[in-house]
Amino acid sequence: MHGTMKAARLHGFESTHGSREVVRVDDVPIPDLATGEVLIRVLRAGLNHGDLHMREDAVQYSPEVKTVPDLPMTIGHDGLGEVVEIGPDVENLRVGDRVVVICSITCGFCKYCRTERQHLCQTKKTMGFLTKWGEGPAYLRRYKDGLWAEYCRVPAGNLVVLPRDADIDEMCKVSQINVGYRALKRARLHSGEIVLVNGASGITGIGTVLSALAMGAPLVIAVARNPVRLRRIRAIDPKRIGTIALGRGESITSKVKELTDGQGASVLAELAPGGIETTIECIKNLEPGGRVALIAPNPEPLNLP
Repeated sequence: MHGTMKAARLHGFESTHGSREVVRVDDVPIPDLATGEVLIRVLRAGLNHGDLHMREDAVQYSPEVKTVPDLPMTIGHDGLGEVVEIGPDVENLRVGDRVVVICSITCGFCKYCRTERQHLCQTKKTMGFLTKWGEGPAYLRRYKDGLWAEYCRVPAGNLVVLPRDADIDEMCKVSQINVGYRALKRARLHSGEIVLVNGASGITGIGTVLSALAMGAPLVIAVARNPVRLRRIRAIDPKRIGTIALGRGESITSKVKELTDGQGASVLAELAPGGIETTIECIKNLEPGGRVALIAPNPEPLNLP
């Protein structure tokens, strides 16, 4: 497909460019396709706190890992679309398919990718998000641009076909639910085990709560600061969801002991975006043999006593 399209692109950071000049809608060429690639027309694209942190130049994975800006860059790392063009050697997709985009791009060949641990791939990049673009295979830079555009180029292996009768607005939530579901699978959650979700009030946290319920957890304990959001979460299933409102001064240790009859939780899904104190307290409230799934990229070192 030839021509131009509209794309919302990050040109700099608020600290150096000011709030009005950071993101602009530009006319840019529609991406070309190479072997194994697909062009989608974007139907829905998400916005989350990571995008805001990126705009503020506040994205840091650890003190040792610095982000490498590759600007301007089309932002947006959540969304779905409709296939409009297919590149060579793509056999599992066809024009008209509606698809969810998996925006994490990995090498596909390392020991982590070959054992379904793609999140540990050392060359992993995220479409539409600041990452270590200065390292890893050069071809991955073809996917630096995200979904805040009319069209987007995606590797065929990073698309999941939706049912033809699927509600597009409902399917927007799939990628966020998938994060929690995959994390709980990696933590080997079994039906009948209690789950503790720290940082439960955001979209990924809510998706993790829903995933735990669907996987058979008899009790999911949601931890967050905002009591209003926690009330809404508990309303999903009051019999199976307990809450701990840190903003009200509620104690994680006291509430977990109360809700589990002193037994503790089996699995912790950790999503707190900053501060390590609540993470450590949650870990201390796991039962013997309890497992932890670290989801949020908290840059602070986790030093357990």
